Amino acid sequence: MESKKKQNSLFGELTTEKKAGLAYSAAAFLPVILSLAFTIVLQASGATKTENYDKSDWFIYCSFLLPQVAFAIVAAVFFFKSKTPVKAVAGKCAPKYFLIAVLLQVGLLSLAELNGLFLNFLGRFGYENSEITLPSLDGAGVIGVLLVVGLLPAVFEETIFRGIVLRGLKSFGAVLICGALFSLYHENPAQTIYQFLCGAAFALVALRSGSILPTVLSHFLNNAVIVVLTKFGIESYPSAVAVPLMIVSALCLVGSLVWLIFFDGPKRSENPEPSGRTSDKKGFFLYAALGILVCAVMWLSVLATGFGN
Repeated sequence: MESKKKQNSLFGELTTEKKAGLAYSAAAFLPVILSLAFTIVLQASGATKTENYDKSDWFIYCSFLLPQVAFAIVAAVFFFKSKTPVKAVAGKCAPKYFLIAVLLQVGLLSLAELNGLFLNFLGRFGYENSEITLPSLDGAGVIGVLLVVGLLPAVFEETIFRGIVLRGLKSFGAVLICGALFSLYHENPAQTIYQFLCGAAFALVALRSGSILPTVLSHFLNNAVIVVLTKFGIESYPSAVAVPLMIVSALCLVGSLVWLIFFDGPKRSENPEPSGRTSDKKGFFLYAALGILVCAVMWLSVLATGFGN
């Protein structure tokens, strides 16, 4: 009984915000631990002595799978410890939100060029971006890549960010903070702006719909487009195609955002806490501090590596 009182006096009530912050820290820190363990296993087995082992498909697949395994563990622990039903996080929504999610993702494609502009800016100071390597896309390999690179991240990242973390952000700055945390987690300076915009847009859809299912679809489409374009070696479009595509994309983006912000009113699920309850903003950032620190250090190390190249 005494130990319980001491625990309460030391950490206070484990609020929804604190649980969300703790989930973010765990989701950021656990992949680092799993990667370290994976590296130790490889060295102990002698696999690292094989020439170009880090360019082999099995290694690349493992590199993509490890963060998803970490996310699955964090989500499982959250659901078990908090006794929160999976359905309460996944939610359910009207079919229209799936259409909106698709249109929004088509619209976000018009912002993909922001990556190139930001890279050009960094390039003036000597930055060289390291391209992400995908497993082989030959033959049926594209199916495996769509599963590991496209579908699994869409499911598990949306469960963590727009499911668990967003639940703790609903009482303050949900959309922008969720977008910032999502962008920081990816630890890729070249995609920081685009990932922030995607994360914020996904958060808005999740809040309005009361479900992460539309954002899972949107997230998967985002990843799948990258895989398909890589499969067919498409790096840019002819101007005759690019201009109309950008116009349609921009219209989809503006239209979907205008609808979500001005015409689609907030749902009850956006404000689930009892009236009069004080938002535990400090608790969220306190418990998320470790995750923010880990992601910030990794982001800076990637940036430094780019300048070092």
